[in-house]
Amino acid sequence: MLYLIGGVAKSGKTYAAREITRETSIPIFSTDFLNYALSDQGEWKHDDKDEIVSIHLAPYILRIVDFCINYEGSYVIEGTHITPKLVLEINKKYPGKVKSCFLGYASSNVDDKYDMIMSHLDEDDAFDSKWFKALTQEEFKSILKEKILESKKLKIECEQSGLKYFEVNNLKSDIKDIAKYLLR
Repeated sequence: MLYLIGGVAKSGKTYAAREITRETSIPIFSTDFLNYALSDQGEWKHDDKDEIVSIHLAPYILRIVDFCINYEGSYVIEGTHITPKLVLEINKKYPGKVKSCFLGYASSNVDDKYDMIMSHLDEDDAFDSKWFKALTQEEFKSILKEKILESKKLKIECEQSGLKYFEVNNLKSDIKDIAKYLLR
């Protein structure tokens, strides 16, 4: 089975993937790896808007998905570059072989989300980049405000596409529910 976890930045995608790995030993692949490996080569920069990077990474992600499905192993692929459009395309090509969900925080307020992220900084997270640590609190909160708007858009897109969306307000309990949903 292939597990796809998409969503906005800092929504808990990596934590959800790690929870699945903890329970099953299924390996994780983050689309951030692809972004860092392939960006800055001319067409896009690794820190371009996620929408732009997602368009450029889609063909590469599809090739990885093809390999994972044809190899018949189980994998978790997570990242902001997993979009509803991409998942619909993958589901059409490989019916019944993929479980997916999207994470966001459309109903969060900036201060609460900021506090939640900061409370998890000390946890070991080999996959999660700490790009935001170089930002001031004000800059990071400004980005979180944008991500809340992106979450609202993503939630609507998921509802319209019939894809599962999780509102992540309490990282610890929500991640367990997400893993349970994907592994059922």
